[in-house]
Amino acid sequence: MLVGGVSLSLWFSLQVDIQNRDGMLKMHAEGARNGVKRHLAHYRTLVDKLARDPQLEDQFRFGEPLDQQAWVQSRQTLIPDLHGLTLLTPEGEILGDATTLRVGPKCRAELVSRNPLRGMRLHLQRGAAGREHVDLVSAVRGFDHELLGGVFLSMRLDALKRILDEAAYPGQTLTLLDEAGETVVSNGNGNGKASGAAREIRLDVGDAGWTLVARAPIQKLTYSGKVQIVAGSLTLLALLLLLGLGMLGLRRTMLRDIDATRDALTALARDEPVPPIVPHYAEFGQAVSDINLVALHLQEQRSRLEHLSLTDPLTGLPNRRAFETRFPQALGFAERGHRIALVLLDIDHFKRINDSHGHGVGDQVLLALAQTLRTLTRRADLAARLAGDEFAILLADLDAAGVALWCQRLIDHFSGELNALGLNQQTGISAGQTWLQGVPRDSMNQALARADRALYQAKERGRARLVFDAPAGEKNAG
Repeated sequence: MLVGGVSLSLWFSLQVDIQNRDGMLKMHAEGARNGVKRHLAHYRTLVDKLARDPQLEDQFRFGEPLDQQAWVQSRQTLIPDLHGLTLLTPEGEILGDATTLRVGPKCRAELVSRNPLRGMRLHLQRGAAGREHVDLVSAVRGFDHELLGGVFLSMRLDALKRILDEAAYPGQTLTLLDEAGETVVSNGNGNGKASGAAREIRLDVGDAGWTLVARAPIQKLTYSGKVQIVAGSLTLLALLLLLGLGMLGLRRTMLRDIDATRDALTALARDEPVPPIVPHYAEFGQAVSDINLVALHLQEQRSRLEHLSLTDPLTGLPNRRAFETRFPQALGFAERGHRIALVLLDIDHFKRINDSHGHGVGDQVLLALAQTLRTLTRRADLAARLAGDEFAILLADLDAAGVALWCQRLIDHFSGELNALGLNQQTGISAGQTWLQGVPRDSMNQALARADRALYQAKERGRARLVFDAPAGEKNAG
């Protein structure tokens, strides 16, 4: 019974290890597939949004070639991983200079021969090495649903390769194949054709017949497995010889390992540091390795979730929750005599920008303001996005003149960021300021209410200015 039990235990341990490796390979493959699908869906949505731009109908009906080309070039700088962008006639011909718009002769020939506006949505262009890309097309229709032309967008494959590189673990090969079974992109420097025996998983990406293939080499019996087998055999012999005399000692040793494992799992469940586990028998080595691996993954996941919970996903600035977390600390500084300024600001006529130019341009304006805040705030300060285009800043140890100078630098730098991005938007920043009060003790809602009143006064006075909500006896500035 002991021989059979030990042998069966070792066999199950090896099977579980194989299943874990298979499950890990499948998990990484599914993560890579979902990343690829999200990326392609993002660019489909992007080309469809460009095709629905209200300016396009006038461009197609009345625009000159130079105007049409200028419309395209104004959007090229806003799209990452872009290979080419152009407007098409209903017959698939390019409007503008193809060389300037980065549309090669092979793409032009494909556009005319395939008549993409009649059905082609996704097409892979292999071309020269390093210039492979994916073409997407979206039709542009007038108010009467008349086909006016289309928007053609070429996306480089670099982003898809980055997705596979990040998803693959050492030793794994992730390869994206087209409908003909040819490699679209692969992680690392491989071509997806791993040598030797390997485990393989194929997943349908669902885009023009693409398939994701994940491969990992089949590992033979590892050194750890051999050690487990030898240790199990020796342990079995020792048990047969010393069963009677060693029962109490065995029980005591096993209970110590179980207690150490239980303590480690308890600490892991409570998000506390996991105490080191020193197994007395090799049979516990795999369990210890699994616990350490799970602990590492959970700690990394908790760190990522904590960061995401305190960060605005668009701008990368702290969000309202992070602001609420830091506010008591700033209030404590105010109670100890430090001057802490709370500045509440928003972008003038931001809704008009979204309505006139689309949310993509609005997002670029928000990113420009976020970059400006990151540049101008010090380590002791805090800049957070509360909601929409509303931002809150805590400035430490500045007087009223310093706050006014800071706001002027913010306005100037923000204008420079907009010009650097090619966003010629006629907009400014309105801001309201208040001081945190240590005595009597202030609250976040009270401070925000005062700053909001000052912001409202700034808008009433004509926008593009700073208004102070100063204590009694201190003159307001604008």
